[in-house]
Amino acid sequence: MNYRSVAGYALTMLLALSVSACLTKSAVDGPENGAVSLTITYPSSASTMDTADTIVSLAGNANSDAGIFKVTWANDRGGDGIANGAESWQTANIGLELGENNITITAEDTAGAKASRSIVVNRESAQPGSAALSWAAPTERTDGSLLTDLAGYKIFYGRMPGIYDYQIDINNPGVLTYVVENLVSGNWYFALTAYDSKGLESDRSNEVLRNIS
Repeated sequence: MNYRSVAGYALTMLLALSVSACLTKSAVDGPENGAVSLTITYPSSASTMDTADTIVSLAGNANSDAGIFKVTWANDRGGDGIANGAESWQTANIGLELGENNITITAEDTAGAKASRSIVVNRESAQPGSAALSWAAPTERTDGSLLTDLAGYKIFYGRMPGIYDYQIDINNPGVLTYVVENLVSGNWYFALTAYDSKGLESDRSNEVLRNIS
């Protein structure tokens, strides 16, 4: 029986430096009918932004006929808190991990109605000659059974598509990001596998390209 993890579904690797996302809206949206309205205005009103900084502070506006009770934030890479202010709000400094940080702002009014907005803050490595990689942990095997003994990952990379001269072994299943450093200029190609406690290894993930200038 083949116990490889599901390729293309459970094990997908993306370069965190080339991501796309859309603005997330809650079911309660807009100022009409007493609902809550919420906007993010600083440091960007777009749904994504790139930065080499290790922290970011967000600000914006919220409104409701019932009055805004509180504005909170949460980062899917870790951390949450309550913003300062209500109708005009600003978060404290939010710590950023390398790669995608999906930060969700939620405004709640005194009647309990809520609205949410999200922004993807992509933290790039400040060091030239490096590539920040991120991936999702596999949850099942190719036969559909649950993967309960994930043990680690292997990163493969090289200068030509499908030819990987270098390999990094990550023997910690909880690690989902890694920065490959000391890369000379030019194109670099990356792929990833996962393995279980018995050493059974998945197929390689999709290949991704990073150009080092």
